[in-house]
Amino acid sequence: MESPDKPSSVRAQNAVKPRETLPPTHEIPNPLFQMNTPVSTGRLRLSRFAGQVTDSLERHFWQWTSLLLMMFLACLIARDLRSKLWIDELFTLYDAKQANPAEIVRMIAEGSDQAPPLYAILVQGLLPVVRSETLAVRLPSTIGFCAMVLGVLIFARRRMPAIYSYIGALLVCDVCLYYSTEGRAYGLVLGCAAGALVFWQLAVDGCRRALFIPLYALCLSGMVASHYHSIFFLVPMFAAELARTRKSGKADFGTLSALIAPVLVLALHYPLISATGKFFEHFWSHAHLGMIATFYDSFFFTPYLYLWPLALITLAVLPESGVDHQLAENRMPAHEWIAIAGLALMPPFVVVASELTTHVFVDRYILWSVVGIGLTAAALLCKAVRGNAAVGIVLTGALAVLLGHEEFRYFRTASTLRFGEAILRQLETMPDGPERIVVPNARVYMELSYYADSKVRDRLIYPVNRELDLRYKGFDTDALLMAALGRRVNLNVQEYDEILSRYSSFIVAANPNDYLPSHMKASGFQVNPIRFVDSEPVVFRVEAPNEVRP
Repeated sequence: MESPDKPSSVRAQNAVKPRETLPPTHEIPNPLFQMNTPVSTGRLRLSRFAGQVTDSLERHFWQWTSLLLMMFLACLIARDLRSKLWIDELFTLYDAKQANPAEIVRMIAEGSDQAPPLYAILVQGLLPVVRSETLAVRLPSTIGFCAMVLGVLIFARRRMPAIYSYIGALLVCDVCLYYSTEGRAYGLVLGCAAGALVFWQLAVDGCRRALFIPLYALCLSGMVASHYHSIFFLVPMFAAELARTRKSGKADFGTLSALIAPVLVLALHYPLISATGKFFEHFWSHAHLGMIATFYDSFFFTPYLYLWPLALITLAVLPESGVDHQLAENRMPAHEWIAIAGLALMPPFVVVASELTTHVFVDRYILWSVVGIGLTAAALLCKAVRGNAAVGIVLTGALAVLLGHEEFRYFRTASTLRFGEAILRQLETMPDGPERIVVPNARVYMELSYYADSKVRDRLIYPVNRELDLRYKGFDTDALLMAALGRRVNLNVQEYDEILSRYSSFIVAANPNDYLPSHMKASGFQVNPIRFVDSEPVVFRVEAPNEVRP
C-alpha cells in the first residue's frame, strides 16, 4: 500500500499501466505526412489521389478494360488500313488468294512460304468479306494481339491489384506493338499464348474444367498451327504441371492431356516442315548464342531498365500510398510462377536447340516468351513494393505514354513503302518504253509489283540466281522463295541467265547495297546510272556486250 505522503506524480509513475496495443505497421502514421509543410501536404494529396485512382480501377476494372480495348482496337485497325504491305505480308496475301485451303497447303509444300497454312487460310476466309486486302491480311493478327492484352489482364487480375495487371499488359504491348499490325501469324500466336495461360489457370483453379481444358488445348494447338517454334511453349507448362503433381501427390490428367493436342498438330504438319528443310542450309538468319542477348535487349532490357529507377523514386516519395494488404490472399501459387518465369527464360533454351538442330532462328519466332516476361516483371514488382498504388500509377502512366507515342507515330508521317519507295518515285518519273525493268531485290520487287502503276508494274522482272545470291549475300532464301512463288502467282520471276539471253538492253532498279549492278559491270556489261537518290545511283541502263547479245 502506497504511503499517503508520496506525491501524486510518483504514484502515477508507479501505477500499473495497461498494455499498449500498437497499430499494425501499415497504420503507423508517416512523420512526413504529420508535418504541417507544403511538401507533406502535397505528398498527402498525391497519396490520396493514388488511392482514389486505384479504388476506381478496382471497382470498375472491366468497364475501364472494355473502353481501353475498344479504343486500342480502333487505333490498330486504322494502322492496318493505312500502312503499306511489305514482302512477308504479300506472301500471306498471295497464299490466301489460292482457290481453296488445299491449294494453300500445296503452295506452301512447294516452297513458296515457310509459314504454316493456318494464318493464310484465315485470311482467305476474310478476303470476300473485308473489302480492303490490307485489312484482311492483318486483321487476324490485330484481333489476336488484342486478345493477348485481354488474356494478360485476366491472368494478372486474378493474382494482382488492378493497376499492376495493367502494368503487365502494357509491358507486353510496348515491346511487341509492331506485331499487332503485322500480316503474319505472330499477333495470333500472342493471343493464343495468353489465352492458354488464362484457360490453364481457370482449369487448375477448378472453374468449369469441362470447358476450359478443351479451350486450353485449342489455344496450344492454334499456337503450333500458326508457328512451329510454339511447340517450345509446352516446356514451361509441363514443368508447372510437374510442380503441381509434386505438391499435391497426384497428377492432373485433364490439363496434362491438353499438352498432347499440340504435339499431334505438329506431327500433322511434318510434311510441310520437311518441305521447308531446303531453306535451312543457307538461311538468312543462322542461330548463334549471341541471339540470346539480342532477344532480351530487344524485348526486355531496353524498355524495362528505364522503369525500375522511376519505381524506386516513387516508392521513396510515397512509401505508404495505398499499399494493398490483401496481396497474401491472392498471391500467385508456385506452379504459376514456374509457368510465367519459365516462359521468360525460354529464349536461351530455344536458341541452343535451334543451333544444334535446324541452325535457323529469328527472335520473333518465340515472341510468346514476352508474355511470360511481362507477367513475371509485373508480379515481381507488385511483390517488391507490396502493391504500392503510387508506384503502380506512375509506371502505368509512363508505359501508356510510351505506347501512345509509338502508336501515333505512324499517323504523323506519310505511309510509304518500306524498301522500295525511293526506287518507285524514280521509276514513275521515267518515260514509258518497252525496256524491261530488272529488280534484283526481292523486297523491293514485291512492293513494286503490288503498288506500282501498271505502266511500271508490267515491265518488272525479278532475276533468280542462287549461286550469285550465295556468293554475294551468303544465303539463298530469296531465290528459293521467289522461284516457287513465281510458279504459282502472276509475277514475272525469271532465271538470271534467261534474262540475259532474251534481252540485250534493259533497266536495273536496285538499292545501293544490291550487288547486281556492280556484278554486271564486272562481267563486261555497260552499266550507266540514270536516276539517283541522295547522290546514290538506283536506276541503271544496262547494255550487253556485243559478243553476248541475243
